[in-house]
Amino acid sequence: MPLERLSFSCDNLNMRHWTLFILLTVGFGWAGCTSETLTTQKQIERYRARVKADPLNGDTHYQLGHALLTLGHTPSGIRYLKDAVRLDKRHAKARRDLGWALYQWGEPFEAELHLLKALELKPRDLKTVSTLGAVYIRQKKFREAVDFLDQAVNRGLDNPAIRNNLAVAYQHLGLYRHAISELELALDQEPRSADTHSNLGVLYEKTGKPDKALTEYQTALELDPNNGSAHFNLAVILTRQERITEALPHFRIAEKAHPEDPEILAGLGWTFQKLNHHEKAIRYYQQAVRLDPSNLQAQQALGELWDITRKYDRAIEAYETAIKLNPESPDNYFHLGRLYDHLKQGEKAVWSMALAEPLFRKRHDPEMAAHCRKNVTILARKYRLSSQKVRQLTQSMAGEKGRT
Repeated sequence: MPLERLSFSCDNLNMRHWTLFILLTVGFGWAGCTSETLTTQKQIERYRARVKADPLNGDTHYQLGHALLTLGHTPSGIRYLKDAVRLDKRHAKARRDLGWALYQWGEPFEAELHLLKALELKPRDLKTVSTLGAVYIRQKKFREAVDFLDQAVNRGLDNPAIRNNLAVAYQHLGLYRHAISELELALDQEPRSADTHSNLGVLYEKTGKPDKALTEYQTALELDPNNGSAHFNLAVILTRQERITEALPHFRIAEKAHPEDPEILAGLGWTFQKLNHHEKAIRYYQQAVRLDPSNLQAQQALGELWDITRKYDRAIEAYETAIKLNPESPDNYFHLGRLYDHLKQGEKAVWSMALAEPLFRKRHDPEMAAHCRKNVTILARKYRLSSQKVRQLTQSMAGEKGRT
């Protein structure tokens, strides 16, 4: 009986590019700089002169740091804001702006510390409250995010960005109706938001409404033809409908917009895999796991592709990595059994196949469980392993699996 290769379906690639809003990316004017008084380079020089004249004044450092953030000079802004809170530990605005800037710079845990201190100093500052909500989304603390964002809305700060962030948190908690309701409220306020339409499409897909999802993604791209998230989401739904060649250009545009996004790179890998362009698929999957080593589906796909291209040692390495990420998946053990058999490593082949069998049963797949049992028998005969040796191998499974 041949030891077959299992293939991974598109459903295993649970890829959805959700645009995370944060209030300050919608309008930074609340921190003291309005659209009528946009900071100019000349004003920056004026603030620099004030800092030089009074280097121990926390507020002058705050003004310069805030102005630099307004012009998009985030690293410099962070440096001066850190000086501001060092010189004046009770400067609430400096704490708040520093928290926002650190969040933008990919430091959500340090951001949280400054935002909580800002909130302690000014408990009524709703901008700090709403920004904390976004920070908790980045930290994957979704219940805390809902608590803070709800506070902001209920206390009078209501805008599309906060509604979107609430929707992000609700969808991660599996509360899809709540999330859809928040996005509908956001569209009432800003009907031409491409990101909101794209986010709503994600939720329609999650609730089994692919046609409505497709419409939302298309609407998003009509409003913003270069929206990388909408292109990615549209590409994924097209791949689910087996419209691979239609999906590829959308993945390409998404990659251009977000070249370091591991989900997009994995999506391109999957597309080229479906098109049997194995080398291209491998390159994209490798980029995806370099950026996100925890990407289970990309690791599994690499195992399958290395197997197809007869690079068996690399295939084994990929499947072993996938097992570390998810020890309860029987597919990876099954593949390892086949590969070890190919490399004439009989004991490892038996061990891996025997490990897969109870996991298939646990997954309610009796056909594959029976297949594994038969393969153990075939492998034992092939490598002349005694019944006692097979029992020893299978009895060692629990301990070995526990160390995986």
